[in-house]
Amino acid sequence: MFRIPIMPNFRRLLVVATAVLASASCAADTTITPDIEHGKATFNTMCGVCHSVQKTGGPVEGPNLLGLVGREAASQADFAKYSPALKTSNLTWSEETLDRFLVNPMAMVPGTLMPMLIRDDKTRADVIAYLATLKQ
Repeated sequence: MFRIPIMPNFRRLLVVATAVLASASCAADTTITPDIEHGKATFNTMCGVCHSVQKTGGPVEGPNLLGLVGREAASQADFAKYSPALKTSNLTWSEETLDRFLVNPMAMVPGTLMPMLIRDDKTRADVIAYLATLKQ
């Protein structure tokens, strides 16, 4: 009896289609929608100890981060405690640069004085989105 190999081809097609759809749905899950309010709360808890985002006053251990996104690293004239490493880093604080830096500041800029890191992708995206809203 002669059999037409429809089922094996159909199974292969089903496996391939499932794999494509599964990888597409996994890729969609990697898109993070930042929550600015959560970023603000996280900033106040984790970062606000050293950094201010006010025009005047606030903590002075770290530079003021008001208007940070788009600014060159170690460029705030009234902050004198920048590390030599950050001064020579030639970084500009874009959202992408901040994302890489906040994963592990000391790995990205060896010798930086910045001890805080935010390893969680979502939390880091939230904080960066909040910082991006702060204009001078």
